[in-house]
Amino acid sequence: MKQQNRPGINTGIKFKKPTGVLTAALLLSGMFFLACGAPPDREKGFDIGQALSSTSQEACFDRADREKVITFPRDLGPHNTFQTEWWYYTGNLTDRSGSIFGYQLTFFRRALTCEPPRGSSKWRTGQLYFAHFALTDVTAKKFYTDTRMNRESVGIAGAMGNPYRVWINDWEALEKENTIHLRARGSLFSLNLELSPGKPPVFQGKSGLSQKSALPGNASYYYSFPRIDTQGTLQTPKGEVKVKGLSWFDHEWSTSALGNNEKGWDWFALHLEDGKDIMVCQVRKADNRPNGFSFGCISHAHGGYDILGPDDFTIKSTDTWKSPVTGGIYPSAWTIFLSPLDMTLNVTPYIKNQEHTGEFVYWEGAVKVSGKNSSGSGYVELTGYQTKQKNR
Repeated sequence: MKQQNRPGINTGIKFKKPTGVLTAALLLSGMFFLACGAPPDREKGFDIGQALSSTSQEACFDRADREKVITFPRDLGPHNTFQTEWWYYTGNLTDRSGSIFGYQLTFFRRALTCEPPRGSSKWRTGQLYFAHFALTDVTAKKFYTDTRMNRESVGIAGAMGNPYRVWINDWEALEKENTIHLRARGSLFSLNLELSPGKPPVFQGKSGLSQKSALPGNASYYYSFPRIDTQGTLQTPKGEVKVKGLSWFDHEWSTSALGNNEKGWDWFALHLEDGKDIMVCQVRKADNRPNGFSFGCISHAHGGYDILGPDDFTIKSTDTWKSPVTGGIYPSAWTIFLSPLDMTLNVTPYIKNQEHTGEFVYWEGAVKVSGKNSSGSGYVELTGYQTKQKNR
């Protein structure tokens, strides 16, 4: 475990103190890792872990193979010389009656080629954007999910760092008046949220270089905003509700992350009521055992953080759930032991079925956290458990 307070990093971002009040201009005057294959077969489900494995098409793209200084606002925006990138929001929210909701809004960029577009057509582009939007209504035991995909051309999709914006049509994350605004509308559900980060960023791994497997370059550049005060509205078939709670934001870019012997990962982002925020992730080999490059962080209530390595925590599955759609058998409850804190956390999904079954098949869902003197909520992402393709 390495302590990382990062006092010398100038992000160009100001944060509220961990008491809960935003003190000044924040995340985006200058604001783990899913990725897609390109473009997917729309007649089948697609395993995300396979998309992050090394391919012969990577040679012309940059790789995450050395430490670099991550700066803002530059690194809030896209990194088009890398093949894959995402901007990733998840959160746990409640309404005035105490009903619990979870949400995910993730924007992905995939470079189709490292060559500049040829020809004069304004529709030509080397970048593909797509997004996943999901809402978990815990009280109703419903999980809603939707996707969008479009090319980066004529302004219909894209990303920028200053001012910060990522969008596909009218789905977007937008910095406005020192607040991040999230907007998305699915066929049966929508969100309109305002996000105000409460802690400085966490630079994962070695100053933002997060190694995923043994081969040099099988890594990503990766930073997180672990605790973001969130408020706004959600729309479900039952109507519109006002909500508030906490969100987590990840931004990652890479060209390859998994080796040929890795099949997926288990990722946890947890908010504890004492002000700590925990992220742990284990990359799994083909036999489902950890590959030795597990990673994570503890973000403390005062804003400092510790980087975790594979010897600092264990993740044990204590239950499973089988998807009726894909046949995938997913872990469905866990015990996490954090040795630096001598802390054991029990993590359980609010509802078992929070599986994305579109072009990209994976499980991503809201969870509750309990333990001795610890409680909270968070999100879990599980990839590589799909056993067969979904015929659509």
